[in-house]
Formats: sequence, C-alpha cells, structure tokens
Amino acid sequence: MKKKLVAPESVRAQFKDWCVPRRGNANPECQTNDVWTWLVETGATPYRAHRAIGVDEKMSPAWCNTRMGQTDTPLPDGSHVLIGGEHEDHYDPDFYIYNDVIVRRPDGLTEIYGYPRDVFPPTDFHTATLVDDTIWIVGGLRYPDDRCRGRTDVYRLDLKDLSIHHERISGTPPSWLFDHLATLDDGGEGIVLCGGEVMHSEELRFVENLTTWKLDLRAKTWTALETKAFTRWMLMREDGSPNDLWAISEVARANGSSRPSTFAERYRSEFAARGLIVDAALYDARYQLPVPHEIVEQPEDSFRRYRIAVDGVIVRFDEDYFDITVTVEGTLPEDRLDRIRRHGVETFSKLEGVPYKWIPL
Repeated sequence: MKKKLVAPESVRAQFKDWCVPRRGNANPECQTNDVWTWLVETGATPYRAHRAIGVDEKMSPAWCNTRMGQTDTPLPDGSHVLIGGEHEDHYDPDFYIYNDVIVRRPDGLTEIYGYPRDVFPPTDFHTATLVDDTIWIVGGLRYPDDRCRGRTDVYRLDLKDLSIHHERISGTPPSWLFDHLATLDDGGEGIVLCGGEVMHSEELRFVENLTTWKLDLRAKTWTALETKAFTRWMLMREDGSPNDLWAISEVARANGSSRPSTFAERYRSEFAARGLIVDAALYDARYQLPVPHEIVEQPEDSFRRYRIAVDGVIVRFDEDYFDITVTVEGTLPEDRLDRIRRHGVETFSKLEGVPYKWIPL
C-alpha cells in the first residue's frame, strides 16, 4: 500500500503556477521551484500530485518526472544528470516530451534547467554519454514533426555551465536513431552505438538498426563499423492502411474459448459487414512457412515478435499496426527467400481479405 502523499505548504502555494510544463527561455534557464523539486523527489504521478494538493480539475499535460526514455548519467562527484524523457503515450492528454535537464546533487539538492525548443528540442529514448566535463546526447525518438530521415542529431551538454550545443557531424549518419546503446571506446575519443531502431528511408517506418556506428569526437565524423548480414522486407496492405491483425487475433482467441468477449464480438460483426469471416486456423498458422523450418523459443520480452529457424538461420517476424517486418538474420538462397515472401503476401491477403504487398528494406 502506497504511503499517503503529503504536499508541503510552499508546494500548495505555488502549485497552480508550476503544475504544467514550460520550455526554457535561455541556454540554460534555471527553472528550479518547489513544485517540480517535490515532484522529482517524490516521483509522484500527475494524478497523485493533484490528489495530494486537493485540486478538483487536473491540468493536462501536467509536469512530472515519471517518464520513459529519460537518461540518467552519474557523475564522479555523485551527482546524477537526468535528460528529457516522455510522459504517457501520444494519445493521452498528459503526453509530453521534455527538453529539460534535472541535476540531483549528492547533498540532496535538485536543480532543474529548461531550454528553448530551437536550442534543444524535446527528446526521448536518446543516449547520454559522459566524456570529461561534457555529456554527448545522441539520437532520440521525439515528436513526429521533429523527425527527419537520414539524420542523427548530436548535442553536447557542457557540465560547467549546463549549456547545450548542437554539434555538426560529417559523414553518413545512422539515420533517425533511437532506443539504442552507446558506449565510450577504450581511447575515450569515440562513442560506439548499436541496436535500437532507425527510420527507413523509403516508407518512413522504423526498423531495427543492424549496424554498429562510431561517432569520432575529435574529427566529428560518423563511421559504420560493422553491419550484420541480413535480408529484410516489409509486408503491408496495398492501400497503406493499418492492418487488422490485432482484431483478428481477438476473434481467433475467442473462437476456442467458453468465455464471451465483447471485443471479439464487435470485431467479428465489423468483419462480417465487409464479408470477411476470420479463419482462426490460418491466423494460428500464418508463420508455418512452405520451407523446412523449426519454431524457435521466443524471448520473454518479445511482443508480437515470432522467430523461426530455416537452415539454422533465424527468420524474425515483427508485427506492427501498419506492417510486418521480416528480418532474415543471415544468408538464405534466393529461391527460399522468394517462397517466404510469396507465402507472406498470400497468407495475409487471404487472412484480411485485402491485397498485400512486400517491400524490400
């Protein structure tokens, strides 16, 4: 049971002035105040904070430090530097991506700094790498209108004065990169980045990053160190609209269950209205490929991800709401790849009752 959250009198007095986010007006602007400090130190969600204050109408979005995609960089003196992050998903009234820096000192003090949007844009799922007295901020998901295919943004946070500076990096970048890993190389002169996702240049979709990159901090250049052998393509509806796989899965699960499902009945009615009867057996067998293969045990953290081994090579299917990305983690003969592609197009076209296509990535 959570301990009751109690707001100090100074927080109550300032709450209406500081309960919502605001961007900074200088590089940096100190925005430390009792309300935000209290929210950082308690980790309170907007809902809990408003209840503790006794405010009837909650302001949305509301400032908080319960975020996803925020980085936490420890410093040698015991301080921690927290950068950006997002609260809630894009469809929630409280959704907000921050462009602030929060410094938590070892003596318990908290400092909060804001920045103008054109100096440091809102960022989440970036990386933050400590190099001497600077933190290098690389990549990030951000708001859709801020994204740019073929670009990887790099910013430098100067720990002496907490100012942030955009760095111009030459060479071919990883493209729009986020949710990746970053490590300082042995010489301390470069940052090595791997994993995460990148924006595909053709379809503006995100796919797994399979290249290891190096950011040379002295020359300020990008270098691709290694790319895993792979073949990848995307299965999607020809009309470009979202697929119905989630709804089909609800109907397929309900077919063998004795418990009624309101969602399944609604989806079944919607499908029937356009002449589609869900083939539950086909849905369950959608990744039974027309080539010899073995089912591979799925990782515990996989969600709508399916792995199959063909001739010892992993073939991975990642289902999203617009597409299914197929990644062959190695090399297979072209005739086998062609059969797997055609199977996907035919299976999903039949399953959804609309034409599918495949697009090379």
